[in-house]
Amino acid sequence: MSEHTLENPKDFVLAGKAIFTVENEKTGNRFTYKVKQAENKDDGPSKVWFVSVLNGPDNGSNYAYIGTIFGNNFYVPTLDFRLTKKSTVTKDAQSFKVFSWMLKHNLILPPFVKVHHEGRCGRCGRRLTVPESIKNGLGPECAGKTSTQKWSEAAEASKKFTT
Repeated sequence: MSEHTLENPKDFVLAGKAIFTVENEKTGNRFTYKVKQAENKDDGPSKVWFVSVLNGPDNGSNYAYIGTIFGNNFYVPTLDFRLTKKSTVTKDAQSFKVFSWMLKHNLILPPFVKVHHEGRCGRCGRRLTVPESIKNGLGPECAGKTSTQKWSEAAEASKKFTT
């Protein structure tokens, strides 16, 4: 799995169709998550993502919804992960705590916490073959189109008009 370890997981995790495993090398604990961006009816990128965790032996269909990420402030992009009425876990579930902790730390993780992708683009889901794409988890066409990049660019552009 080390060949698919992400050095900077933020753009991948929030790209739109990310499936990845978070591994704590100290404890041996690991969770596999699926993060899917909500479709946006406006022109801009959606600021809502749905998070599920693998909870059974079939890694294609045994995902349980655990919560939603909401992108909050346009000028200073922040992320808020929370349970909703349809969440299948409580805030005490280890899978929820791990994901919450990752977002709280802006996906900047200690060296003993690894994020592995499955060899598919986090935005479109296509198989990755270009070495640089395998390294960052995003295909060459998708790398510049992630919503976090667009969101950050929009925030920077808006600052120019407010300062």
